[in-house]
Amino acid sequence: MRWASSANTPLVAGASSANTPLVARRTCQLALNILVVVLCLLYVNAGYQHFLTSRSIQSLCVLGVNSLFLVLFLARRPAAAESPSLAMWLLGVGGSALPLLLRPSDALGFVHVGTVIQVTGMIMVAAGLLSLRRSFAVVPGNRGVRDGGLYRIVRHPIYISELVAVLGWVLVYPTIANGALWLCLCGVQFARACAEENFLSSDPVYRAYRKRVRYRLIPGVI
Repeated sequence: MRWASSANTPLVAGASSANTPLVARRTCQLALNILVVVLCLLYVNAGYQHFLTSRSIQSLCVLGVNSLFLVLFLARRPAAAESPSLAMWLLGVGGSALPLLLRPSDALGFVHVGTVIQVTGMIMVAAGLLSLRRSFAVVPGNRGVRDGGLYRIVRHPIYISELVAVLGWVLVYPTIANGALWLCLCGVQFARACAEENFLSSDPVYRAYRKRVRYRLIPGVI
């Protein structure tokens, strides 16, 4: 719609109402961006507090990775295009928030194996973030196709790395609730991967990358 160039020309009666959905969507997106920052700060604080009491390698990894999440999210470059879908924004924020619902239990499970898997997953997450750098975000957007580092192996290394890290936690604290949350997170991360690919499919550079790297999450499997 074209706006009148003269300041004395009255606006079309429907102009304000026509822009209402756009303003509402942008307001929601701003609120969700703020929520992501708050979530990152909560993760960083939790990692720091846990490290102070435990001095464990896994708490140090959690603190380092979540600090990296926060820095890269704040420093992300502007997107050439970003998904306007509020559902995709909610999916991204939901995937980021789900691990906050995990709870330790009195009965420990496979402590040593779970710790190794959790630390491995965190190292993988860090490697994926450093491969992505300022192209990192929580919703589908085109900030340039990254094809180095772990992105040479699978198309969504951060998602699978997070699942590995959370699986390690669940093995240490194997409750039904934690197991159910991990399964929910698997579904959410897979949905995020599909939504991201669907959004980027119009980019010929991404289509070429998708042909070179066949698998989304696990090489040879999916």
